[in-house]
Amino acid sequence: MRRLLAAVLALAVAAVPLPALAQPQADGPDQVAAINPEALGVSTARIKRRLAADSQARSQGASPLKLEYHVDVFGTAPLLRFFAGQDLVYGAVPGSAPTHRDMLDMFTPQAFKSPRVDFLGLALGAASQGAKKVQDWRYLRDLRNYQKLVESGVNVSAPQPPRK
Repeated sequence: MRRLLAAVLALAVAAVPLPALAQPQADGPDQVAAINPEALGVSTARIKRRLAADSQARSQGASPLKLEYHVDVFGTAPLLRFFAGQDLVYGAVPGSAPTHRDMLDMFTPQAFKSPRVDFLGLALGAASQGAKKVQDWRYLRDLRNYQKLVESGVNVSAPQPPRK
């Protein structure tokens, strides 16, 4: 059955004349379909001038085998972001020279990198605590004197407590 179908298909293909499949051709070389390039917005004079200039420029190449290829690519260029992802204001630039702090950290031994004691901070803290204690002592002294005066019958105002 398959052989019979293959034979019928082969006869059908052979029976179709080739000129019927071919496209109709013009009667001669003078009857080429005329296309007006000016209507398309193309200047043939400019194209010819550009091709002539390109061929002359390429023929003056230094290569003895004339194996030079030139490709003209037209398109939009991508945005150039040279410093994307880098903090140029508040941080070091990657790949730049080390800073003074970096050099000190590199050359200072670990034994000398111990945390420093802030003696001024300690002195200010102790002074403020001492001032609060003095205010509390003065208030307690004034409060005892007030209590004695009230018990003796003198009309006086109470002392103000210290601010905290």
